[in-house]
Amino acid sequence: MASISLLTLLLACEGSVDSTDTSPTDTSAEDSGAQDSGGEDSGTQDSDPADDTGDTGGEDTGDIVVEDCVGLSGAPEIVCLANNFLATLDSSQLATATYDFSDSTEKTLWSNLPLGASGRAGLAHGDLDSENKEALAAFAQALLSDEGYEDYVGILAADDYLGTLGGGGGGPGGGGGGSSQYTSDEAIVAFYGTPATSGSWMVQLGNHHLAYNVTFVDGVGYPTPSHQASEPKETFTYDGSSYAPVVEEGQAFVDLMDSLSSSQLSAAKLSQSFSDVLLGPVEYGTGSMSQVVYPTGSARGGVLISDLSADQQALAIAAMEQWVSDFNDEAVSAELLAAYTTSAALADTYVAWAGGSSPDIETNGTYFRIDGPRVWIEVACQNGVVIQGQTHFHMIYRDKSMDYGAEL
Repeated sequence: MASISLLTLLLACEGSVDSTDTSPTDTSAEDSGAQDSGGEDSGTQDSDPADDTGDTGGEDTGDIVVEDCVGLSGAPEIVCLANNFLATLDSSQLATATYDFSDSTEKTLWSNLPLGASGRAGLAHGDLDSENKEALAAFAQALLSDEGYEDYVGILAADDYLGTLGGGGGGPGGGGGGSSQYTSDEAIVAFYGTPATSGSWMVQLGNHHLAYNVTFVDGVGYPTPSHQASEPKETFTYDGSSYAPVVEEGQAFVDLMDSLSSSQLSAAKLSQSFSDVLLGPVEYGTGSMSQVVYPTGSARGGVLISDLSADQQALAIAAMEQWVSDFNDEAVSAELLAAYTTSAALADTYVAWAGGSSPDIETNGTYFRIDGPRVWIEVACQNGVVIQGQTHFHMIYRDKSMDYGAEL
């Protein structure tokens, strides 16, 4: 495999991806593995994706058609670039990267821990060559917004940065010596079902501190559950570039809390304490969403956004937008924020916090939440694992109605 890192290619592609550059020059059926064009839920590749994305003069390279994606946008572009990436993979890589859409067990194999690729479904970045990586970078940039792509690149860089500090060894999450568990090479990509603008399919982009789970249903994307985190939580420099993948998300909650009066802060404080987000990943591989139980009744707690001033409401909506806007607006995000911010939704959406005497992000155990009829966002401040004496964020964004496209 070529030694160039995915992070290098992600940075090179940022803001300058040309869809025509992602088409592989030789991906014959013998090299890439002939794909079954059977049922929608087979997890194998459509024998003619042009039927779903519009025929733009694609090159037939076996059972996967390599498309010229220029001029496409939204779901058609995402589908086109997804299939172009899959066309770069050999048969062994395809077997690792693709699953049946109905495989709910593998879909739930994501975590906030640095367990390595063996702990998650999907194909590891360290097993990709430069052609694979270029195609993946183009796909990721189409799937995500500019802000989301920056977060994606930055969270991967954060693990490489922790590796330079000696993070790893001593078991999951443990600092200390030994070979590093913190590396972007362990990040994964996995597809469930056949990327198409009709029917259902899903993609996962994940690593330690990262889980983008985006399910498409008839061309509309649902981007939850979405987990992000970073150690450090502040801006850092790695390999000559600066990154700040969670700074804006954290600052959005700081700005919101700073706007509350002392009486509002008191009303918004939860009686519980939290060492982590409440509704993170479910138990590995169960495929069961029954473990995700949202608080109801008086357990919800906090202050209603509808009871806040107009300026405070704007800050609460801005906090929600930090998560929703990480994804392609045309295919994924636009309708979600609108649904979360109707008058009826805001009248049933709580802002809450927990922790010490004040909502201080430098204090271990400080916790923030937005809890609406659909939207669920949590931010938990934890002591650093590798960088001692500093807190870092764990964050989760869920949609109570549409996690995994409401397919689990």
